[in-house]
Amino acid sequence: MEEIKIRTSTLLLISLSISFLINLNRFLFIVYPDLSYFNDVAAGSIPVFLFRFISFAAYCLIVLYLIIYSKKYLQRFSKLVRVLVFIVIIIAVPIATFYLIMWVHHLVLFKVVEPEREGIRYVWVVMCITSVLIGWLLVFQRKQKISVLEKEQLKKENIQNELVALNNQINPHFLFNSLNTLKYIIETNPKSSIVYVDHLASLYRYILQSKDKGLVTLQQELQVLEAYIRLARIRFGDNFNVNMQLSVHTKTTLIPILSLQLLIENAIKHNEVSEEFPLIIDIYNEDDSIVVKNKIQLKSKSSLTTGEGLKNLNKRFELLKNKAIKIDVDTYFIVKLPIH
Repeated sequence: MEEIKIRTSTLLLISLSISFLINLNRFLFIVYPDLSYFNDVAAGSIPVFLFRFISFAAYCLIVLYLIIYSKKYLQRFSKLVRVLVFIVIIIAVPIATFYLIMWVHHLVLFKVVEPEREGIRYVWVVMCITSVLIGWLLVFQRKQKISVLEKEQLKKENIQNELVALNNQINPHFLFNSLNTLKYIIETNPKSSIVYVDHLASLYRYILQSKDKGLVTLQQELQVLEAYIRLARIRFGDNFNVNMQLSVHTKTTLIPILSLQLLIENAIKHNEVSEEFPLIIDIYNEDDSIVVKNKIQLKSKSSLTTGEGLKNLNKRFELLKNKAIKIDVDTYFIVKLPIH
């Protein structure tokens, strides 16, 4: 996973904020010189304020950088070394920078004498402690964010792996049923078998090319469904019909791949399709669902079913849409696919 970095602009803003709060009394003395409350602030000139504001902010920024990024560059060293470095940060760095700032202050402005020097020394310690605590807080927040992102990434990978496994179940299931149909067509209507194989090849090519996809547009799904319906009509002729009345946006509505095809295939598999009992399937939208409905007319020698196809479909909807499909069984077999 790509490293999560704390932006320099964030550290700079924090440093400037700490420095401004430390120098707030001097700033107010410059803005409101007539207020007696601030008369004890010595050397309340704008150059002094600017120098201390900038130098204090730079000091806070250095401490923040050392706290946040020291561990990154010291990971290969032992814990003892890292502890010693931390001690250097909170002791040596403040002392060194304090005397450096005092020296520069003396060169640029004037020499700071007691008791103001003692006051600045106290402020220096306060800024160090504040910067260290804020640095720790930022490091903790970064770790929390990394932990959340890693969990999300792991969750996505698990879902993707599960989807691949579920999609892999579709291919042999579809191919097995299609080959059974092809066998029947060859025996009953050999001339139609060539057309059937051509349509089957195109449809199976789409399945193979889309096996890693989770969601597809309803428009793509309907195109595949129409191809599958043509295959079914080669075998059943006018004894099989699908009525579609959909009033949803087919280009923006997303559903798991081969959802409708699987339901049509399931209906053909378990119901009698003949001149006496034609199979009519209705597909329409109702509220936030696409409804697939057919009259139950089970085959006299209906093969036992494990329901794996519907379980597979329901699991894919739960993973990709966070909603389960709804199944109603009475005179009609009705499946409702959530689309929102």
